[in-house]
This record gives sequence, structure tokens and C-alpha cells, in this order.
Amino acid sequence: MTIELQELLAGAAASKWAPEISEGLARGIEERIIAFLPSRARAALGSEEAAQRARVIAWERCKILAARPEVTASWGYLANTVRWRLADSVRAEALRRQRHPLMQVLPDRADAQVMTELGPLLEAVAAELTRMGLPERTARRMLIIATEGPRLERSAIRGRLVSAGIATSQAEGIAWLVRGGAANRSAVARLATGQRRAEVFSDSLVRRWLAAAAGMDATFSGGRRGTCRPSAALPPTESSSPGLARTA
Repeated sequence: MTIELQELLAGAAASKWAPEISEGLARGIEERIIAFLPSRARAALGSEEAAQRARVIAWERCKILAARPEVTASWGYLANTVRWRLADSVRAEALRRQRHPLMQVLPDRADAQVMTELGPLLEAVAAELTRMGLPERTARRMLIIATEGPRLERSAIRGRLVSAGIATSQAEGIAWLVRGGAANRSAVARLATGQRRAEVFSDSLVRRWLAAAAGMDATFSGGRRGTCRPSAALPPTESSSPGLARTA
């Protein structure tokens, strides 16, 4: 599969998604994404279910990318998007199986205040940023900008946010929350592997990233560096002790 994703999307959109033109895109999705689905997703959802969900996610994202020609699409970006959304599905399925059987007959509560669906992993980060005082609309906008791009390296995420007018320290905080590093896994990665939300967001390092992303630490420069402001600026998490909040 040598044709770049951008060319396939442009051709499909120009043909109004004619079957004969879209076939090349479908073949690329199978060869570049479905064939390399994470084993954890296959084990949790079943091979056929995981593959089918991945196809739906990939096609939804392709429709969005085709409508936004200013965004440079790549197979790597599309594959990352599918993996993140599948991680959400795996986590949701695990939580569903933990419910009491009687709870499954109750419909999920619809929240009329939701502005843009981010997926469970990013929703958790947005909720924590909002709890720390960042306006909900701002938190969501920052996360959307951070994840809407062909490259998901920290530098690329930071660059997109800074270009959108976000302060450098906040952009750096968001980049670490979403992407992390080799030694320090991101909050999103920890949640995706099943770590409890309270445990993730009570971690002192994650709290430092959150403080920077929320605009509470203008000196933050990434990772373990940067000087976090005094404890009064950091509200404690529900699961953390006052002592942890003071040292975060």
C-alpha cells in the first residue's frame, strides 16, 4: 500500500465516496490498521468485534479528515486514533462487566451539557482540569487541538497548542498529560491500561502537569522540571490526603 492517506482521502471526497474509489481506502485501512490491532483489544473484545469497531472508528475519522483538507493526514495518525478509541472501548467493556447485573437494565444518563465528545480517557482529563478551575470549554478545546493532528509527539502537540494561542506552559502540561515520556507515562496511557482514575490523578507528577495545563504554573517547562506554585493553588483530589496536595 504505497498511496498516501491524503491522496486516498482527496480522491474519495472528490468522487463523493463512490464505491470504486473508496475501495482503495478500505484496503489501506485493512492493511495498515486492522492487521495491526493491539492484542489487548482483540483479547478483551474478541478479534471480530475489535476489527469491526476499528473499521467504524477509522471510517468516521476519515470522513472528518476529508472535510478538513488543512489537516495533513497520515496512516500513523489514523492508527493512533483507532488505538486510543479502542482503548476506550476496552475500558468501558471492563467496567460494564463489573456492574451488578441489575444495573445493566438502567439507561445511561444523558448529559445535555456535553459540548464535544472526547472519549472516556480524554473526558477524564478534561473533568480534572475543570475541577482545578479551568473553564470546561477551554479544557475541551485544548484537548481537541492537542489530539487533532497527524503527529502525536509532545513537540507537535505543544506546537499546535501554542499556535492556537495557548500559553507555552499550559501547552507543555497538556502534552505531558496526553503523550507523556519514556520514563513518565502520560495520564491517558495510565488510564488506558486500567489504572484507577483516583490513583492516576493523585500522583504528584500528574498533579504538576495538571497545574501547568490549568494555567497555575507559568514556569513549567516539561517532565519533572518547572517550579509548581505553592500548595494553596492546588485543590486536593478526592482520594488524596492534604499532605499529598501540599507537595504536589
